[in-house]
Amino acid sequence: MNESVDIEAVRAEALRKLGRNIVNFSKIEAAFKHLLSVSQLEGTGKTISDQLRKNQTRLQKQTLGTLVQEFNKNILGDASQTEPTPDFSGVGISLSFKVTSKNPDFLKKQKRKLTNIVGERNKLIHQQLAFLDTSSVEDYYNLITLLDEQNPKLLAQLEELRWIIESLREGLKTFEDLSKSPDFL
Repeated sequence: MNESVDIEAVRAEALRKLGRNIVNFSKIEAAFKHLLSVSQLEGTGKTISDQLRKNQTRLQKQTLGTLVQEFNKNILGDASQTEPTPDFSGVGISLSFKVTSKNPDFLKKQKRKLTNIVGERNKLIHQQLAFLDTSSVEDYYNLITLLDEQNPKLLAQLEELRWIIESLREGLKTFEDLSKSPDFL
């Protein structure tokens, strides 16, 4: 009886930590979807709004791996490379943002770190949980160790994404304030 109580306690702890990490993976995925949906918009006021909704719909069903690939390709960039100017056939505006660095090693490290998070998530969901022996205390302890090692990386990534989102919001707010000032015209 004592052993079944022990396995139940260990199982509950493992499942709590598994839930925590899955929630963090979901938050990371949601942050990528948000950033990618607003990363490149162009057109008129009406068409930009439509484009944003289309972006959100397109990204809604994307996997974390696909989102990271798109983020690495379209948002993380070398500060020394310039972007082409959008081609407009009429009047319009273009809004885009990038996270840039002049250090190519930093960019490679960031891209590798994001790819590793996808790999860890996929390995957890598709391999480690699939082969978890739910009658083994040892398997639950191993899972707890893995989840505890994984969580700080997830929290660090969430903090980086939060910083990007907040920086974007602050930049847009600054631009809005500037556009309302008499000095703007």
